[in-house]
Amino acid sequence: MKLVKTAWRRLLEIWAQAATAAWRDRWLAGALFALNFFTIAWQNIHVYKAQELAVLGWDAVFVLAGTLVFVSSVGLLPWRGVRRFLCGLALGISGLLGLAEAFVIYKYQAQVGAGIITAIVQTNPREATEFLIMYVGWQGLLGGLIVTAAGTGLYKWWKKKKLEAAETRQPISPARTALREKWQRWNYWRSLHVWSRLLPLGVAAGVLAGGVLWHSYHSWIVNDSLDIPVVRVALSMDRVQKNIAAFDQLSQEAATAPDIIDAGEGVPCVAFILGESTARNRLHLYGYPLENTPNLDELAARNDIAVFRNVIAPQGATVAVLRELFTFHDNDSTDEWYQEHNLIDVMKGAGYRTYWLSNQESSGIWGNVAQLFAARADVSHFTQLRESHEDNGTLDEALFPLVDEALDDAGATGQGRNFFVIHLMGGHGLYYMRYPYIFAKFQADDVPPPQDELSEERRTEIAQYENALYYNDFIVSSLIGKFAERQQEALVIYLPDHGEAVYDHGSLAGHVEENPTREMLEVPFIIWASPAYRAHHPEKWAAIMVATRRPYMSDDMIHTLLDLLDIRTPEYNPQKSVINPAFDSTRRRIVRGMDYDMGMKKAE
Repeated sequence: MKLVKTAWRRLLEIWAQAATAAWRDRWLAGALFALNFFTIAWQNIHVYKAQELAVLGWDAVFVLAGTLVFVSSVGLLPWRGVRRFLCGLALGISGLLGLAEAFVIYKYQAQVGAGIITAIVQTNPREATEFLIMYVGWQGLLGGLIVTAAGTGLYKWWKKKKLEAAETRQPISPARTALREKWQRWNYWRSLHVWSRLLPLGVAAGVLAGGVLWHSYHSWIVNDSLDIPVVRVALSMDRVQKNIAAFDQLSQEAATAPDIIDAGEGVPCVAFILGESTARNRLHLYGYPLENTPNLDELAARNDIAVFRNVIAPQGATVAVLRELFTFHDNDSTDEWYQEHNLIDVMKGAGYRTYWLSNQESSGIWGNVAQLFAARADVSHFTQLRESHEDNGTLDEALFPLVDEALDDAGATGQGRNFFVIHLMGGHGLYYMRYPYIFAKFQADDVPPPQDELSEERRTEIAQYENALYYNDFIVSSLIGKFAERQQEALVIYLPDHGEAVYDHGSLAGHVEENPTREMLEVPFIIWASPAYRAHHPEKWAAIMVATRRPYMSDDMIHTLLDLLDIRTPEYNPQKSVINPAFDSTRRRIVRGMDYDMGMKKAE
């Protein structure tokens, strides 16, 4: 009995100590709660349009209880220095994540996730500088420095005034001092007495909230749709780490050779021009008022190109798109993307000599997925030999000599089949860096309605993007011309990885994986076939022209390309080839759980 009483007394002492710590550091608990909960509230209001207020309430109870348990637990530690370090660390991490979340919410209307973390770890100083200039600007940086300096100055001024007040305060009588101290002690113990009874109720409510969330919203939790920032970012970082490990595995261990059932007759030259950040609705070829595609317009007028009108990307960011664009992985897949065969290996297995020619980075310590596919090719060349941390500012025309050299190499080797991937910088921000001065055709005053009412700064940026697309028209048409000059059977496919939002809705100019808009998904898709190819395969060209208005998502592009070349593998599915009579036009185009046709497209 004595042992039980002792244990009970010790338990009460521990509880009193925890309650004291929670009361003493209640402002810390409040700050941690606010920093970790405001993005949950934003997600509920922005994504679910305040239709899930019940889950928001349970989330609030759970997060608040969690912060109280953390503060109370730290208060039990006997080492003051360790307690201060852990509290400071928690507040620092929550503060940094809170600032990052606020910035991402403001600029992207999204939350920090794997896509944004991947972009951060894959960046280099030049890209980081461009990002800061584009999305923060010198005014934003200056404003941040001013606010920081002002806050520091006010804090120092407050401490100085407090010290001066203490020094000049009139002494009071010992009796009055004793009375004040007695009142303070009584008030403290009264508050602590109430708090020690409320704290277990708060913890119990938190446990109940956790049970309700797990029982009723289990699918949201496992899909990372219901996480406080630190949890969500930790899970995202884990996914990024696994992706990087997968990249490393893909680059070091040769995948099993794809099974080629039929290699087809073969086409001497097949080129896949991989664009970057090009929005379909901003091209004159697709109806935009500014004449920024004169060369493609001319090719379309002569019926030399097939212009597909209803194609979207499967994701809103490059890395996520390329994982599906160059493999058999798509929205219907159950395996991981790196477990699927990729286009480069399939083309090699079908007897094609493969080339990867790029104006993007040639290597990256963080495992750039495009670089890994490039490593699979027989020949890979880059406009600059640079790593992820090095400079990049080369215009896409620097690819011309690489393409000429590759075409000469293809002819010299006597290889009957050659496949070229040509990776552009296209319309990637900063936009004014993507074209030479001679292509500065449009100015702020040229921006058409309804964006003609935007500020001059934003209209200038829009004009710069249109100039980048004007230059991109020159690049794409010139590349088509290089294959046309060979006067042999040739196919050229032009498809950007994803689109771009340029102040279409609010303050966003760019793209993001976590919460893509319609503009980030809608992309141009063009096929050019040489006269020799059309003469030899008239049925293919007829099928291409018939298919130009079919709804399509580029995660199935590998099926279309194999169909064009009559290559067959076990994974090939004619229902996923947009040019095939068996194409399934009823397939739902789902992007990150959202139905593009029934939701995103109709909502605007």
